Amino acid sequence: MGLFRRVGDIISANLNEMVDRFEDPEKMLKQAVLEMEAAVAGALDGAVKVIANERLLARQLDENLGQIERCRLRAEEAVRRGDDNAARRALSRKTEHAKLAAALGDQHAAAESASHKLRTQIDAIRVRLSEARRQQATLIARKRAADARRSLARDMNGITIDDSAFSKFDRVAMKVEQAEAEADALLELTACCDPADEIDPAREDVETELTAMKHSMATAECSS
Repeated sequence: MGLFRRVGDIISANLNEMVDRFEDPEKMLKQAVLEMEAAVAGALDGAVKVIANERLLARQLDENLGQIERCRLRAEEAVRRGDDNAARRALSRKTEHAKLAAALGDQHAAAESASHKLRTQIDAIRVRLSEARRQQATLIARKRAADARRSLARDMNGITIDDSAFSKFDRVAMKVEQAEAEADALLELTACCDPADEIDPAREDVETELTAMKHSMATAECSS
């Protein structure tokens, strides 16, 4: 029964806690399942011996029960022949077989009970081993995912982002916007103050003087 306690100890172990205690949880989980499988195999070997012993005891019990019946028949036959000594020997053998059958009966009952219990336990640990295998696969997947997240976190922590390029871009953008604003202002000023539309005072004086001269000359010609 120590073997089954060992199997129970292995399979009942909290695999999540085991993962936390070992440096290489994936390797440890695989090793734990291998131990479970070996323990189950050992349990099967032990169970085979128990079941074989139970069947041997059953055959021995049947044989002794048969001997009891045969000794009874021989004793009756000896009585019918009037051979009391032969009858006594047959009855004595019958008693011996009866005592042996009683002992074998107790042994067989115990072996049969143990055999039934072992079968039940083996079925149970097979189910638990299957569950452990599934849990192993899940835990290994979770462990690998955690390792990936941890590696990513370390990588991200070690990255220094150089924002000088972004600052340079922002400065250029501001200069472009400034140039655009200045161009718009210049166009606006040019539109409002077109030199062609401005009146030059000096030119106005010349035109006035020219007009006066023409009028004066025309008057003089008329007088002559």
